Amino acid sequence: MPPTNEPTTDDQSALEPTDRWRDLHVVLAAGLRHPDRQLREDVENGAYARELTDIATDLGVEDDLAIDPPTIEGREFTEDYVALFEAARTPYAPPAESPYREWYGSRDGGLMGGPSASDMRDRYRAIDAEIPEAYPADHVALQLEYGSFLLEAGEHEEYRAFVADHLDWLPAFERATEAAAAEAPFHRWVVALTATAFEVVRDRLGVPDPTAEAVERMADRVE
Repeated sequence: MPPTNEPTTDDQSALEPTDRWRDLHVVLAAGLRHPDRQLREDVENGAYARELTDIATDLGVEDDLAIDPPTIEGREFTEDYVALFEAARTPYAPPAESPYREWYGSRDGGLMGGPSASDMRDRYRAIDAEIPEAYPADHVALQLEYGSFLLEAGEHEEYRAFVADHLDWLPAFERATEAAAAEAPFHRWVVALTATAFEVVRDRLGVPDPTAEAVERMADRVE
């Protein structure tokens, strides 16, 4: 029998406590945004990992996520971020959905303006939220934040559909990160942690995992 995106469980009860699942989205998004001084301080003093550990414990997924941050002493966060995600070194791992997706028509406008970006712009417009100019609309951090908005608003069915339709590229993103030239240990770790977190989310919601073939096709598009 083929997989289905029809709910197999009660979406609301599957992600309880909802506020802590929302918090997990927000903290992961912070780690995937362009780094600032606050993130650097939080990572250096352990606050970032402690917050993730507290959230994972509250959700009962501490064994699944296994929070174990890498050593970052002597590293330059901004250089790492640009090298891994913005092609300062190649191969790199685009941190937005569009490059991983099949497009209809040409990509003459660049890799970052595909159908998924258009859909995310519409979604943000519908909730009167601004997309930062420095980010493509379907950047992973913005998608995580959008998911947190849906959870906070109690839009559980819409959240489930969003996970199924827009976040199944995360395994391919993780694969691209693993194949990238940049070292960037912190950002690699956050990508892997995010991919694992959404394995748990899909399982809780009864959303099928993307097939190995689908992940391979998505990863191939960015090579």
